[in-house]
Amino acid sequence: MCRSAISRRHSSPRRRLASDEESLHRACVELLSWLAVRHPILQWMLHVPNGGKRPKGEAGRLKALGVKPGVPDLLLPIPNGDWSGLAVELKSLAGRLSPAQAAWLDRLDRSGYLVAVCRSFEEFRAVVDRFLLGRKPSGATDHVGAGFPAATPRSAPRSPSPAP
Repeated sequence: MCRSAISRRHSSPRRRLASDEESLHRACVELLSWLAVRHPILQWMLHVPNGGKRPKGEAGRLKALGVKPGVPDLLLPIPNGDWSGLAVELKSLAGRLSPAQAAWLDRLDRSGYLVAVCRSFEEFRAVVDRFLLGRKPSGATDHVGAGFPAATPRSAPRSPSPAP
């Protein structure tokens, strides 16, 4: 059987989307490794492996250990300049945020993090560069990326929300 026939037979649209997101994720992590030589703060950016399909028993065990749904794909919990940290959710072009992912990004945004939904390597690079500058551009929102709603200005009162 030729390779293309095997690929077509075993490749569902959902699997291709996940593969596209995984390829983006790998490229972004490789960039972080490269940039960390000049910007050591980036060595602390991490991925919490809480996604993916798992057997029921393992999923229950991880939940008991504190795994939470919706945690951003890449998280840098260290402040830099005006930012309390950096949180990035990576999505394929057709990917959508889950309600839990949107809640995490909103909560981190309100905590002073630069948050972003990145659908390309170029978007990710721009977000990292913005974080490394350490300051918020005037008139800009605290997050970037398609798929995440506009931020409420920092001066506006915010109602408290439960932690995710």
